[in-house]
Amino acid sequence: MPITHIAGASVEGLPLSEAVRAGDFLFVSGMVGFNEAGDAIVDGGIGEETRRIMEDLKAILEEAGGDMSRIIKVCVFLTDANDFDAFNQAYATWFPGAKPARIGVVAGMTINAKVEMDFIAYLGD
Repeated sequence: MPITHIAGASVEGLPLSEAVRAGDFLFVSGMVGFNEAGDAIVDGGIGEETRRIMEDLKAILEEAGGDMSRIIKVCVFLTDANDFDAFNQAYATWFPGAKPARIGVVAGMTINAKVEMDFIAYLGD
């Protein structure tokens, strides 16, 4: 099975790949809502962070030959359980049809973000 590392958003200096394709599956590393410069979390709270993550994810999927409909599993990490409803509102706009499987966890982060997500996509026929 061929394994391909997808370029995606910058992770310069970190010991990881933004995304790795293994056969028909694409595994996307944990993503937070960095601003355009990639040097800080976007302003605007959980909704804006979620929107930014999903925009970056869409770009990675397109580079790999897929789209948002190919997401099959999402792991969500929130720093505050009180953000769950606002997160769901922002997240739901990206999956108007079939929804991927998902898990949500409330945990601390190593960066000053309110949300981090990782993804699995299926890119086969």
